[in-house]
Amino acid sequence: MFTTIVITIIVLVLLIAIWFIIDFRLGRKRHQQLASTAKIYPLRHSDTELMKDGRRFFQRLFADIEQAQDHVHTSVFIIKEPGIGTQLLALLERKARDGVTVKLLVDRFGSRLANATTNRLKHSGISFAYAHKPKFPFIFYSANRRYHRKITVVDGKVAYLGGFNVGDEYVGKDKLGYWRDYHVRMEKEGVADLQEVFLDDWAEAGGAPPANLMPSTAEQGSEPLQLLASEGLGYADHLIDWFDSAKTYAMIASPYYVPGGRIQDAVVNMGERGVKVDVLIPQKKDHPLVHDAAYAYFRELLQAGCTIYEYTSGFFHGKAIIIDGKFANIGSAKFDKRSFFLNDELDLFFHDEGKMIEEAEAVVRKDMQTAKKITIQDVENRTWLENLKTKGATWISDLL
Repeated sequence: MFTTIVITIIVLVLLIAIWFIIDFRLGRKRHQQLASTAKIYPLRHSDTELMKDGRRFFQRLFADIEQAQDHVHTSVFIIKEPGIGTQLLALLERKARDGVTVKLLVDRFGSRLANATTNRLKHSGISFAYAHKPKFPFIFYSANRRYHRKITVVDGKVAYLGGFNVGDEYVGKDKLGYWRDYHVRMEKEGVADLQEVFLDDWAEAGGAPPANLMPSTAEQGSEPLQLLASEGLGYADHLIDWFDSAKTYAMIASPYYVPGGRIQDAVVNMGERGVKVDVLIPQKKDHPLVHDAAYAYFRELLQAGCTIYEYTSGFFHGKAIIIDGKFANIGSAKFDKRSFFLNDELDLFFHDEGKMIEEAEAVVRKDMQTAKKITIQDVENRTWLENLKTKGATWISDLL
């Protein structure tokens, strides 16, 4: 009897594993057939502010929402209650009751809001929707696609995008300590593109189109920039082109380093042809196995002459790429296969005619100054258990 039960359990586990594999592979194939390739928007000129501290970010965001007269459109991967998430939702509810049109779009798995909360939001007049709800026939694959964008547009005049979600950890109230991230506030011309992305995402989630929407401003600012919107197709190609163009140095800052073979080859190629490559990742972990998965790439990076830093002043969640002081990319996309091939992501890239590249580079270099270098000895001295975890993490790295 016992043997029969064990065999039955093993067979069921194997069948489920086979189903997962088939579901994921066929789901990805269909996704790649239907997804739009990464879209680069036309060159715009905006006034921008780079924010790297959560308290500053929420202070600015709340102040802008307070001033809203026509609409507030917000989409985010994670909203957590209680704490700062409850404060933001209360502010949005109050603005909705005051007659401001409020639309809130969140990821179905990233933001597990209670039914009582979503009902309260709708009762206050907020239009609410979940992005990327699981769909037949590829339940497992669709459940693993994430809406990882973070957008806020206020009255078509002010907009935000970047890496901060909404939760107390983003203001340092968590066991991880101080939380470092990069987020951009923008005004003037580029706001219209963010509005377009939000409304497209809103429509895809089943939301009704807005009526009598206040138009976004067409006034130009001083910072040249372009928006890059991706949904799991084409981002990697742009990234490889950027790395192939590097001549002197490249800086990669990300909470995760799990790029996959093609992009790893492009990074290693930079190091081998004399480009100074610096990689910044966190020392602390916010996700099991991600740090272990990164070690599968470190030996090759170090042998190619790249330098790897671990941020030690809290938790590092910033996403930035800077090349030769002439190009900078800041946004939601992590340096991992999930961001490149699964998620909906949204980044800004800046051109050398503006000041944002210099400012972003200074911030990343300062974060590297206090970080710990990873050496080849650190890689070689890992225990057998740590190496086993790396192998296991590599097997499931598409989902980390």
